[in-house]
This record gives sequence, structure tokens and C-alpha cells, in this order.
Amino acid sequence: MWMKTASVVLLLALTACSGQDDSSDVVGAPPSDDAIASTTPSASSSAPAGVAPLEDGTLTPGRYRYDMLDTCDHGLGCPTEKNPELPDVLVTVPAGWNASNEFHLIEPAIPAGTGAPDGAGLVMGWTNYWAGMQSHPCSKVSHQQPDIEVGPTVDDFVDAIVAHPRLHVTDPKPVKLGKYRGRFFTLIGPSDISKCTEWRPWEPSPYLQGPRNRWDLWVMDVDGVRVVIMAGYYPGTSSAIKNELRDMAESIRFAPSKA
Repeated sequence: MWMKTASVVLLLALTACSGQDDSSDVVGAPPSDDAIASTTPSASSSAPAGVAPLEDGTLTPGRYRYDMLDTCDHGLGCPTEKNPELPDVLVTVPAGWNASNEFHLIEPAIPAGTGAPDGAGLVMGWTNYWAGMQSHPCSKVSHQQPDIEVGPTVDDFVDAIVAHPRLHVTDPKPVKLGKYRGRFFTLIGPSDISKCTEWRPWEPSPYLQGPRNRWDLWVMDVDGVRVVIMAGYYPGTSSAIKNELRDMAESIRFAPSKA
């Protein structure tokens, strides 16, 4: 499971995360606008009838509404001004998946969970309107304060990741989820993170769940608010799970919050 942060101090070497894998087994790629339009419903200003609230535990197949949480942490440098209203996430889930709202997560209902070598997970909006980059993703502590400032837009975030010398990512491409536009790319985790307490490239975000973890990232502009959707998996994750993970991500639509 994607672990929520704790203030635990452990020793490690910052230099352990220099190795990178190639991208030959990355499955993520942005679908065409036509493909999205032909397989998923158009976005609407409110959730359609029959959409259930996303609750913790095993999910029956269907359409769910996730109330996105504000992950701004003032102790890590988040600004104190008024925060924007976050949209809700509408997502279609097949059989065999669990939800954990505390971790913004939908994961397989199998022992692997999100862990290596064959786990997976859909993380919805853990990173949203505020984020900061880490110069050294391989950290000594849990949740260190980011030292690279990142602006609030989609391009601010994506360009900062592409420019980071310690991150291995695919070329970002334009993408749409419903009526909203953004940029899509895949982050490829190092093959050896054994000397890292956590390998976390930015805050707020989950950390790498194991060696060679892949993160497909949809960085979306939802009425001026940045929202990041993450689909995590490994080279050893089954094709069936990868396909379901991708289908869930592509099913996502955004609606005004009902909170």
C-alpha cells in the first residue's frame, strides 16, 4: 500500500539513486482524442446518476466518486494563502480492486498490493495544486522539505520534472481526460533503491514502492487547478492488471466538489 508519511529518521546514502532503467517496458502512452471519445463518456458539470462515493475496502464493479483531499503541507513550504477548490474524481472500477481513501488509492485486491515485483495502484490527486521538487529523491528522512520551487501550472510541474537531472522520464505528450487537457509522461524508477529510506521525487507524493517502479502520470488542468493522476506498476505486473489500471485512469472525469 502507498504508505502515508511518518516522521521517522533513518540513515542512508544520497548517492544510491543514480542508476536508471531503460524504458523498453513502459506501457503508458497517451491515447488519441478520438480513442477517448469513443470509449468513455463526455465530462459533465456534475456526477451522473448511479455514481457511488468511493469508500474504503473491496469495490464492486461500477462508477465511483472520490472526494479529492487537499494535501498542502505548510510545514513543507506550501503557501498559506487561500487554497483553490479541488474537483471530485469520477472513476470506473472493475472487479478485484480495493480502495484506500487515506492514501488516495485504488489497488489490486491481491497480496501484491502496490509492492514490487508485480503490484499496481491508481493514485488520484495526491499531488495537486501545490508541489515542490527534491534535488535528491533518495532521501535520509521521510518527507524532507523540497528545495526546488515549482509553480502552480501543468507546464510548471512537467517542465521541472523533465529538467531534473536525477529523474528518468519519457517525453511528455498532450493528453485529454474528458473535456480537460494536460500532459502525459512516464517516470521510470531506479533499479536499486536499497540505500534509500524513501525515493520521493517531489512533495506531496507517494514514494517509489519498489525497484523499477513505473509511474504513468496524467498532469491535468481542471478549470485552472492542477491535478495529477498516477498509475503505478512494474515490469513484472501482469498485462491484465496493467490494462485494468489504464482503463481506470482513462475513465476518469472531473466534477465540482460536493463537499
